[in-house]
Amino acid sequence: MKRSLIAFAAALLTGVAQAAPVEITLARFFGSCDAEFGQVTDPSQVSSECGIVTVLTHKFNALNSGRIRVNTQVVEHAAYYPQLGARIVGGDLPTIAIMHSSVLGDFAKRELLQPLGGAVEAADFTPHARHGVTLGGQVLALPYDSHAMLWHINLGLMKQAGLVDAAGHAKLPNSPQALLEHARAFKRATGKPYFVWLTLNDPSFFARSVLGLVNQQNASLFPKTDQAIDLGTPAVRAAVTLMRSIYAEGLSTRHMDYSAALQAFMAGAGAVMPNGTWLLGQLNDRAAQAGNPLSRAYEALPEPTLYAKAATWADSHVWVMLRNPRQTAAEREAAHAFLRFLNDESLAWARTGQLPARQSAVD
Repeated sequence: MKRSLIAFAAALLTGVAQAAPVEITLARFFGSCDAEFGQVTDPSQVSSECGIVTVLTHKFNALNSGRIRVNTQVVEHAAYYPQLGARIVGGDLPTIAIMHSSVLGDFAKRELLQPLGGAVEAADFTPHARHGVTLGGQVLALPYDSHAMLWHINLGLMKQAGLVDAAGHAKLPNSPQALLEHARAFKRATGKPYFVWLTLNDPSFFARSVLGLVNQQNASLFPKTDQAIDLGTPAVRAAVTLMRSIYAEGLSTRHMDYSAALQAFMAGAGAVMPNGTWLLGQLNDRAAQAGNPLSRAYEALPEPTLYAKAATWADSHVWVMLRNPRQTAAEREAAHAFLRFLNDESLAWARTGQLPARQSAVD
């Protein structure tokens, strides 16, 4: 009898062990917002990057309860790639990681990425997205969007400065000198800086801004080879001089990181915040609400052409699986399932304002 009970208990324990969900890790930026969306599983209720990716993860975990669990590891944007590199060196590898397509080649040439093979339906990727994640004939990432820089504009403040047209849209400058004239006129009229800039702990803001301004001059940061940057060209000097003039004259905010700049813009601290398409959903929702500085007074426009041609910084978010010799087949299949889920939910992600990477979603 005693042996029978022991055998029965062992069988129960074995069953419990077999029923334990496969746990995988998801390394990403986009911020942490579990306090706000910890119980939400419907992505239609949110519009921010942080909110949507958090809710999608919750939805997947709910749909796969008892079988798969995705554990999120959030890292601040500025520290993300250095920390990911350190984790790779130390062998502490996340199952899935977010990246930008612009850095994909750096990881691929070191053979750090797992080819996805048939885990996702690559035939449905847009041509641009498919090109961005295919290296050496292999699909190395799940493309998730295309995004670019915009001017997010407070039309109420622009109207105070007389910088709107007859239709109520913002008047945009068409040259560096016109930009300075607009910014100076705005500050005289409102007492506020024209720009809300991300100047603290956000080096990508300056890189994106300079890259766009240099390309507008039919120039490049890499004029000779892809391996040699040149920051001393006339085009780079012109771009940096313009930005330094804006900053020196107090035509932009100062000492603001990403979060502070976003909050300042929404509070009416300035007229223009250069930032990405990923804020369209959040800021349009804000403008639809009554009683705030953006209420029915917000629009977003492509960055103006200040030089010879229209150009701006652009990139894509992609999801990758790092090579990991310790990864089990069950973990790999669980990761593939989550990637397929994210691909199926690409229209939910598009609520942020970023263009989908699936052709069927675009159509």
